Amino acid sequence: MRDLAAVRRWFAGLALLDQLHDGDRDLFAEHASWVTLPAGVRLYGEGERGSALWFLVEGGIVLGPASGDGPGRDTGPDGDGGVGGGVGGGVDGIVRRAVTTPGHPVGWDGLVPPGRYRWDAHAASRTRLLRVDREVIDASCRLDEAFAARLHELLLWLAGGQLRRQHTRLVTGHYDDETDAVAALVALRAEELRVTSPLHRIPGYLRSRPTVADAFRALEVIRDGPDAVEAEIAREALDLLVGVRRELRVYLGLQRVYEAVASAPPDLAPAEVRARSCRALVDLFAHTEYRIAGLDRLPPAPGNVVLCNHLDSHPGNRLPNGFSLILDTHFVSSMILYRTYGRAPVRVVRDSHWHEAGHARYYARLGYVMVPSSEEGPSTPQQRARRYERFEAEAAATLRGGDDLVICPEGRPGPTSGSPGRLRLGAFRLAGRIDPEPLIVPVAVAHFDQRLSRAVLGAVVAEPFRMSDVVADPSDPEQLARFVDEDLTPRYRGWVREAAALR
Repeated sequence: MRDLAAVRRWFAGLALLDQLHDGDRDLFAEHASWVTLPAGVRLYGEGERGSALWFLVEGGIVLGPASGDGPGRDTGPDGDGGVGGGVGGGVDGIVRRAVTTPGHPVGWDGLVPPGRYRWDAHAASRTRLLRVDREVIDASCRLDEAFAARLHELLLWLAGGQLRRQHTRLVTGHYDDETDAVAALVALRAEELRVTSPLHRIPGYLRSRPTVADAFRALEVIRDGPDAVEAEIAREALDLLVGVRRELRVYLGLQRVYEAVASAPPDLAPAEVRARSCRALVDLFAHTEYRIAGLDRLPPAPGNVVLCNHLDSHPGNRLPNGFSLILDTHFVSSMILYRTYGRAPVRVVRDSHWHEAGHARYYARLGYVMVPSSEEGPSTPQQRARRYERFEAEAAATLRGGDDLVICPEGRPGPTSGSPGRLRLGAFRLAGRIDPEPLIVPVAVAHFDQRLSRAVLGAVVAEPFRMSDVVADPSDPEQLARFVDEDLTPRYRGWVREAAALR
């Protein structure tokens, strides 16, 4: 049964209906009936005669083309005021926003000439609304011209909001960056805002990575607040920031990955820290779009030398402590090797520079094979020989222990275009000297140097090989260099192009 007093109180508390008198709201409350829609069910269709005015109570209504391609999704609501008909498209090819603000009128477009709905409306999730029949509204307008004037003032305000949203889309559509688009939106509507409005602070929040989460929290509070103009602008901003929200989820995931390693208990073994890192990375990459080809080419068991071309890290991935997680090798480690073998690999990583405390905290816990950084300056032949002996001993122990060893043979990262650059010979010399000889598994990656909200990350696993299969004498530097420079590098660049083309 309907609790009329509760419905009256609900209508009385709607800031969106400030144009109406208390008696107008009471009229809606007295004649309102409940409608409940399961997710995906249509409320009304484009071109149908306007039959009612609905007020959103909870859930969300999508205005625009239906999510399905035909009438099969349409089952009608399970409350008063049934609906039916086929699934239609949007108006002028424009997909409207979702209405999620409690109390927002829905279906008002069917109350103005020519009296038919201009677009489809269907439930984004389980949705409850209060429905007021058009006959009740029309009869009240005939009896009370003042009520009719107030109602049409409300309808004009709603129509004006629709026009403002279309204008905003046209203006902000000129911006490639969502942050710039929101700054333009706030500037465009600045004269309508209080000088103390928190919306003025949003562009600044969005320009600093550590405060992007604050921007979303503020926009969600404003969206649900009492100021109708600010709420409308906040909704439009949130619509524009879909890609930024996706990047934020990745950025927060990067922070969780870092803390999973740097804050791991001191008595936790490096292998378990690596596994913890890979699990956090799998969760992180779940928020990205990626494609992997060639997983069937992976050897049946770990213990291989896995090559990975090395790509620049996008500046947006830099953490507050200045450390950047290089996502290409993390992707290969977690999404390819850990998910295949259930065993976190060991990577070859340079030593931290003197000013890289964040880098040092992270890699000190993982038990990786470390190699000298370029900051150490020139070394003598004896020093280089000792370093290589240590590197070979640690790498061999890793492989014999059944762990994969991930190496970026370029040394330095670069852009996807032209990757890989010149491949150094150390990884190939290592693979040819170890007994038993390991398989070399080339993995080509692409687009990890781009903004994650706009990129489809790609990875291609190429056919594994042993050095003794491709070079007559793996200990001969000339044969090794000829194979890597003239044979492998051109093929590797082709694999990177394949990874970049994955969609």
